Amino acid sequence: MGLEGTIYILGSGAIGFPLAAYLAKAGRPVVAVRTSKPMPKSTVSVVVDDGAERVSAEVETVPLSGLGDLEGTMVVTAKAYANPTIARELAGKAAKGPVVILQNGVGVEKPFLKAGFPTVLRCVLYAAGQAVSEHEFRFRPIASSPIGVVSGSQPDLQACVEALNTAQFPFHAEANIQREVWKKAIINSVFNSVCPLLEVDNGIFVRSEAAAGLALEVVRECLAVADRLGLGLGEAEVMEQILRISRGSDGQLISTLQDIRGGRPTEIESLNLEIARIAASLQPPVPLPRVELLGRMVLLKSLQSAGKGTRPAPG
Repeated sequence: MGLEGTIYILGSGAIGFPLAAYLAKAGRPVVAVRTSKPMPKSTVSVVVDDGAERVSAEVETVPLSGLGDLEGTMVVTAKAYANPTIARELAGKAAKGPVVILQNGVGVEKPFLKAGFPTVLRCVLYAAGQAVSEHEFRFRPIASSPIGVVSGSQPDLQACVEALNTAQFPFHAEANIQREVWKKAIINSVFNSVCPLLEVDNGIFVRSEAAAGLALEVVRECLAVADRLGLGLGEAEVMEQILRISRGSDGQLISTLQDIRGGRPTEIESLNLEIARIAASLQPPVPLPRVELLGRMVLLKSLQSAGKGTRPAPG
């Protein structure tokens, strides 16, 4: 079963624009929605280089504020900290259709559930993108990205997978999406804390035995929470994927470090710090000293870079 209507990509960055370009190239109706920049409606030429081929496609772009009542598939690729604002905006525009969240982190779907969207799907993103210029990107799919149901039906899920899937940016349906969400969140809690704090690329874990040892300690802490939630994740499978990603590094800096250097907020709140909050809410609580400390250090580094963390300490 296919999905009818326009695909709205909310968040026109290093994931959103490549996705929009591949969909446009495949002949599917797609609009890239700017969620932060108040830019006028236009059509732009988006260029994506995945190392094997270079794709160029014309993509219609509009600001979120410029959308009227809309009906279609809403694919959220903006940073997770923007979700409450995006959910309110879409609800205010009486948006109708499934919401597909292409983000990393735990609990990022909550604002859309709270806003009352009946069909909310989560995607665990296995792809890396980097902007070369405003409309040119390097993009690398690491594996097919799973999509699963948070709220809605299996036919909704299958229709969205068919609508979004292309050879260049593949997706597949996943029955146990929360297991995948937590697996990727744990992996990101390693990469998105250690790499920006050391200011290195994600190949560090195969270059440094000490870094790999720290990764294992973080993974073990996170798995203590995942075990309490009955997710059935194993240490070996998580570490194997961390090392596989690290071995495949091309020297590209992780997005969290790019955000810190650009003075932008990071997604650490939905990774290390959200996992630590969940751990603290369990009975009895699960202590996560390394996970939480690394997350707090990334948050502080981000605030300092943005000029918001430089006030003197009290006393």
